[in-house]
Amino acid sequence: MKRHFLTPLFIVISMIVLMLAPLSAQGMMEQPVEQRVVSLSPNVTETIYALGGGDLLVGRSDYCNYPAEADSLPSVGTLYNPSLEMILALEPTHVISSAFVPDELLFSIEQANINVLSISAQETFEGTYDLIRAVGDVIHRQSQAEQLIGEMKAQVKAIEEKAAPLSKVTVYMALDFGSFDSAATGDTFLHEMIEKAGGLNVAADGLYWTYSKELLVEKDPELILLSPRWGESEDATIREFKTTKPYSDLKATVKGFDADVVLRQGPRSAQALQILFDLIDGER
Repeated sequence: MKRHFLTPLFIVISMIVLMLAPLSAQGMMEQPVEQRVVSLSPNVTETIYALGGGDLLVGRSDYCNYPAEADSLPSVGTLYNPSLEMILALEPTHVISSAFVPDELLFSIEQANINVLSISAQETFEGTYDLIRAVGDVIHRQSQAEQLIGEMKAQVKAIEEKAAPLSKVTVYMALDFGSFDSAATGDTFLHEMIEKAGGLNVAADGLYWTYSKELLVEKDPELILLSPRWGESEDATIREFKTTKPYSDLKATVKGFDADVVLRQGPRSAQALQILFDLIDGER
């Protein structure tokens, strides 16, 4: 009798153990893998920190210089040609890239079973919010992304309301000049920012970041907003602009701006709009 009683009991216990085993294994498999992120774009790095995900970063590009904490991260090379070997050595789970990184490199990273997100340049100011959401999705900070976007939209609205009743100032934003001209043309997010900040962009009829020097001289804007050249001071770039033909023929006031803040679409874009508003407002 005793033996017959234990045998069914043993069978029942064994069945329970076998039923629980897959659940236990499944629980182990579903444990979230710790994210290790390499950011190859300065605005992505800024966004990750702004969303509270700085501890997830294990690498950056040479140009990722904000916030200051980013300097402590190992760099994997330039924005345009990062080192595959250095990226792989950091053993990332995710690499977030800009459109400037060669597709061949991104393919090689994917071949190493690393998740790759390539974020294209945004043509509209609204696209800044899409970028923040995309980064938030990758690092599981969706609620923080929406909170940041809400705060930025409130700041942008306040600036637009200040600018709306004021007289317009004609503006040309030069990102580069000389043998190769680059400007905030009408198909760029910078054009939108100029308009939101109370300016009238004289290059609104241009496309693809280039504008005719002849048209620029003809329109003779009141204000030139000039991006300092890489490795040059703001004053040095302004001096060079003012002494280079045909720009030297312009009567406009020439002012520099912080390119890292203004040109990067990300969490500081509302701050960038305030900078542009202040520069434009100073010409009224």
